[in-house]
Amino acid sequence: MSRNDEFYNAGCAESRAIIRYCAEKYKSQGTDLLGKTIEERGLVENWLEVEAHSYNPPVYTLTVQIMFSSKLGFPPIENLIKESEEKLAKVLDVYEERLSKSKYLAGDFFSLADLSHLPFTHYLLSQMGREFMIRSMKHVSAWWDDISSRPSWQKVLQLYDAPS
Repeated sequence: MSRNDEFYNAGCAESRAIIRYCAEKYKSQGTDLLGKTIEERGLVENWLEVEAHSYNPPVYTLTVQIMFSSKLGFPPIENLIKESEEKLAKVLDVYEERLSKSKYLAGDFFSLADLSHLPFTHYLLSQMGREFMIRSMKHVSAWWDDISSRPSWQKVLQLYDAPS
């Protein structure tokens, strides 16, 4: 059975479902990314939903418009970029407030909620040149430095040939 068969047989075809599946299945083999109590799990799930429905839409739009539009054969739509930056800034204001009270989104433990932000936030700071959106916020910036310096993420970056 291939890894893909394992995910599909478990009913997982979407990336967030796959990461939840892996976190649950392998929680005894390293960092427990789902929380140790039902309350912590609820906070992890809450922040995963915030990432999926509030953070991801504007950062995804920025990624498409800034990194891929010309490769896809259309010019970037500047007003869409501006609108997405404004939406993302509002979400980051919420994150700044939350991270002023806890080290990580779901509490004082690294979780799947934090992990789910790594790929697109990496693009935001590197290939998209929007570092100011993170660096202008004390707590969000500290959180980013913490989660992006984890050895596992650094290994991913070494193995990954990012789009240019």
